[in-house]
Amino acid sequence: MFNIQDLTSVNRLWRKVYPYTAAQVMAHYKRHAGIVLELGSFSGGITFELAKNYPELAFTVADENPAYLHHLRNELFNRGLSARVKLMDMDLDRLEFEAATFDLVILRGAFFFIMERPQILTEIYCVLKSGGLGFVGGGYGKDVPQKVIDEIANESRVLNDRLGRRRVTIDELNGLLADTGLSEKARIVEEGGVWILIQK
Repeated sequence: MFNIQDLTSVNRLWRKVYPYTAAQVMAHYKRHAGIVLELGSFSGGITFELAKNYPELAFTVADENPAYLHHLRNELFNRGLSARVKLMDMDLDRLEFEAATFDLVILRGAFFFIMERPQILTEIYCVLKSGGLGFVGGGYGKDVPQKVIDEIANESRVLNDRLGRRRVTIDELNGLLADTGLSEKARIVEEGGVWILIQK
């Protein structure tokens, strides 16, 4: 279980980054409506940006850390988003949703999870609707100004290492996709980080 103070510090630090990551997600998603799921203890930031700019999207955020979900509940209230975003407490590798529920699934900070828990990827694929997109990975995201990166890079590196960040190679990710049977359903892109795009 991640340290709640470090998690909230990371998300506070990345507030200037999330608008760019959210824009990158939407450039791949290519729609303004749909049902969105964001997963994990680094979630919230992208959802907040999308909720602010896309009124036709509906949101669920799910994680397995009750303390982080409590933090998110307070954030949603303070931002006036409590009615727009549903919070759920569940294991990431046993998602309690019907198959084909979501149009878009986001997991940022994925490399803290997926190499040791590959079932997360197959669960994401399962809950995607036909034509849906999974956006999974890590990094600042495309088009983030270098000035913004420079402001947070050192502190972010320290916090992420303390939280147990796992660095992975492209070869490892290709092996992971092969092991999960997703090689033909996903592709890896390197745009301001490394991202797995899962298409259904």
